[in-house]
Amino acid sequence: MIDHDGVTFAEVEFPLQTGFAVVRDEDGLTAAGLCPQCAARTEMTFVFGTPQGAKGLFRRARQTQRRKVTMYCECGYWHGDRPPESPDTGCGAYWSVDIG
Repeated sequence: MIDHDGVTFAEVEFPLQTGFAVVRDEDGLTAAGLCPQCAARTEMTFVFGTPQGAKGLFRRARQTQRRKVTMYCECGYWHGDRPPESPDTGCGAYWSVDIG
């Protein structure tokens, strides 16, 4: 089984990806799976907050509005041509994950 493909860095948008494990807690969620471009395992944590610290009314809205998150590769492997100013540590791929 290949755990990483050493592709050259390229910012490429992929369609909605399936097969990602989503673990929720009271503050947000973590999504983990394989990058569609370099095939390495990657994960991202998303922390959801309420507008300006409000509680109650906005808590329900926060839980029902989020259905997808945008992930980008954070595999940690070196990919040639990655610009030094790049904020991520992956191959440049990004995609959406359905969080239900």
